[in-house]
Amino acid sequence: METSELRIGNYIMDKKDENIEYVYHLHDLGDLVYINDLHPDACLPIPLTEKWLLTFGFESNSGEKYNPNDESADQFEYSLGSGISHMKFICRPSKGWIIKLGNDDELEIRHVHEFQNLYFALKGKELTLKK
Repeated sequence: METSELRIGNYIMDKKDENIEYVYHLHDLGDLVYINDLHPDACLPIPLTEKWLLTFGFESNSGEKYNPNDESADQFEYSLGSGISHMKFICRPSKGWIIKLGNDDELEIRHVHEFQNLYFALKGKELTLKK
């Protein structure tokens, strides 16, 4: 994870104690950018999971629970009531989370901060925790 990928409001993980951190300050020291009070090497991206989608307020379109170990599953779709209804948020167990943009365009999203940044770029507002 590059510090240039982060914005204030992103969620990351403190590698040492595995706490979830909310990015509230990026200290630019010229050749190094500290995240809050953490050295960048002490931070990890958070994998995007179904639990994170549900926490952000997304709901399963099929009502089925996602099983990341089910290789035979085609895909799982989620939507957010207040937002980007023209987009499909799809999980394919073999490829990770895919955002469908239109008919054929797809974007692979693997981490929570990437998802937050994409949402902000598309909607112009922060993706907030619901649960």
